[in-house]
Amino acid sequence: MVESESLSGKVYVVTGANSGIGFFAARRFAELGATVVLVCRNEQKGSLAMQDIIEQSGNSNVSLCLADFSSLASVSKLADKLLQDFPKIDVLCNNAGGANATRIETVEGFETTFVSNHLSGFLLTKKLMPAILEAAKTDLARVVFTSSDGHLNSALDLDDLSLQKNYGTLKAYGRSKLMNLLIAREMQTRLAGTNVVTSSFHPGVVRTSIWSKGGAVARILGMVMYPFMVNIEPGSDTFIWLASSLEQGSIHADGNYFFKRKRAKIADFATDEAASRLWQKSEELIAPY
Repeated sequence: MVESESLSGKVYVVTGANSGIGFFAARRFAELGATVVLVCRNEQKGSLAMQDIIEQSGNSNVSLCLADFSSLASVSKLADKLLQDFPKIDVLCNNAGGANATRIETVEGFETTFVSNHLSGFLLTKKLMPAILEAAKTDLARVVFTSSDGHLNSALDLDDLSLQKNYGTLKAYGRSKLMNLLIAREMQTRLAGTNVVTSSFHPGVVRTSIWSKGGAVARILGMVMYPFMVNIEPGSDTFIWLASSLEQGSIHADGNYFFKRKRAKIADFATDEAASRLWQKSEELIAPY
């Protein structure tokens, strides 16, 4: 378990918070006294998660906001509400994501994995930055991205971000996790001189429902890997550490990618140039929202 000081008075926003490592991390932040905002897609599941966290933590400062991360319009509306309710946000945990068995295009014209796992989180972070910078005026503020070692085999193609050619479940997922890693790095560069620390991490191969939602390939891979998977608690350890610990490795994460609380190997193609180009392209895509 991560050792952290009291988080009383701090505001934590956690996306994808009704299950898996998002739920476990949100509960831990509540146990440490933070005001926690759970961002979920399903109201029933989100409400049950909120009630569970309040009961287990004894902290009533836990609220629920709804958003569909396959829709930039929905995420933009969420950001507006959060800015209205919370002019200061100390920590944003970009954890929402998933995998899709087939290529599905959203009504806004994006491939679903791309927008759900990357573009919506990028939009949310950009829109919430005034509140994050407000928190950074008096204390350390943080932005944490849930990435994955799946990025190691998923080079970026900036001319085909929506994977119109050669779609594959694992390719789409891996690329989106590469984007999380790259954006964390580029954000740290752009926030130089502020009191905001960004990071990304690999939780390990965790026993969560994602393996049942990515089609036949993901289900088969999940069955093969099941004996080697870790439970949610150890899978969330680095997540909680990066978001709340006062250890030097955490507060000086400096945009880096972590596994088991240590800087981890990244793909050769995860370059500063790729991060900068992805940022610019992502800004163009979210501009209407």
